[in-house]
Amino acid sequence: MGEFPNTNGYNMSYSWTQSYPSLNPVYSSNTVRDEMIRIECVDNIVQNQLTYPEAERIINTILNKTRGLSND
Repeated sequence: MGEFPNTNGYNMSYSWTQSYPSLNPVYSSNTVRDEMIRIECVDNIVQNQLTYPEAERIINTILNKTRGLSND
């Protein structure tokens, strides 16, 4: 615990405790490993896609609005 010097008649003290990652289940090595496997799987799915329907829909919406073809 640290203390600031008394400069105006008030004393102030503080303390802080760092929690240890090993006590938090989010940081367990199995959880991290499992999450990395999930990320790799999603990356592979995206990498192997031939088209990106949602992106194409957004692009078409933007292009239609700029050409004045949208009914919005």
